[in-house]
Amino acid sequence: MALWISTSTSAQLQFNHNGVTRTYFMDAPNLIPPGAPLVVVLHGYTSNASAIRSYSDWDEIASSEGVVVVYPQGSQDFFGNTHWNANLGYSNTDDHGFLVALVQHLQQQHGLSPDCTYSCGMSNGGFMSYSLACAHPEVFAAVGSVTGSMSASDFGCIPNEVVPIIHLHGTNDNIVTYQGGVGAAGWGSDGVQEIISHWTGLMGTTTLEQTTLPNQEAFDFTSVDLLRYAGSPTGQEFHHYRVNGGGHDWFGAWGSQDVESTAMLWDFFATQCAGGFTEVAETSPENVLIERWRNGIRAKAHCRVDIRNALGQLVDRVALHQGETWTALPAGFHLICATTETGERQTIRIQ
Repeated sequence: MALWISTSTSAQLQFNHNGVTRTYFMDAPNLIPPGAPLVVVLHGYTSNASAIRSYSDWDEIASSEGVVVVYPQGSQDFFGNTHWNANLGYSNTDDHGFLVALVQHLQQQHGLSPDCTYSCGMSNGGFMSYSLACAHPEVFAAVGSVTGSMSASDFGCIPNEVVPIIHLHGTNDNIVTYQGGVGAAGWGSDGVQEIISHWTGLMGTTTLEQTTLPNQEAFDFTSVDLLRYAGSPTGQEFHHYRVNGGGHDWFGAWGSQDVESTAMLWDFFATQCAGGFTEVAETSPENVLIERWRNGIRAKAHCRVDIRNALGQLVDRVALHQGETWTALPAGFHLICATTETGERQTIRIQ
């Protein structure tokens, strides 16, 4: 029995910022839980909000996870191309101000969580998400990039707060190259490893774990390695999915089928929202939702239970009624997060 209803509300909406009417699509469950997470999904250069909404399948996350997902529309740059102004010098558009104002409007209008608000995007949308991490870490609790990089102006930024980051990139990307970015004026020429080094240096990570993901499709001639940078004294992590042989793709929608971009982004964001990565604090609401019971857990109230492994990946999900038990826990470290229909949450660790 699913905790969140399986249908969702979708709409194209308008928002006025500094006298300019901007548009965005929104996917949300019909009944938005109090304190629901908010994910901003940004399209690539010359693309549009409708396209990334169509191929990314974030609407499934919205309906099944109780998440509000918005897809803002970029504006035209000096060359007439739709874009996000990640300090590129290609327009005077205040996209930082627009996205922050839109997020704050949605948080207030729908009672969304300011602690679980995220930005991610494809290509130029990834550039913009990095730019938001530089300029507005107080608004965006984590960011993600698929095939994106950092603009020349943003690279080397030292924000007041450093947020967790997830980055997926193909080694054969011929548009935003793995080794050298774009190289055109404004776009920057730093490669993925330089970006990782910059952010992990700010985080103070001390460990690197490399895991090869299962090869789901041999005929796409790709493989995927997860490089997990952890051990930061303040708990941030940088997760890099290196798609060996991958191109300029939203992996899982096209290109490599060995990793699902949307699923990995949401797993990363949801783990951060649950309390972090290496230093996850066990939290309990006023009324206990779940408790350890023999070799598993027992529900003290009707709730959805998410089971995540040490990589922060969702490995199982169950819906339990009061008094029901569940003993199918996998071996090893796992983070168990219970959530009620009203948004009450409890997190425990089992090793």
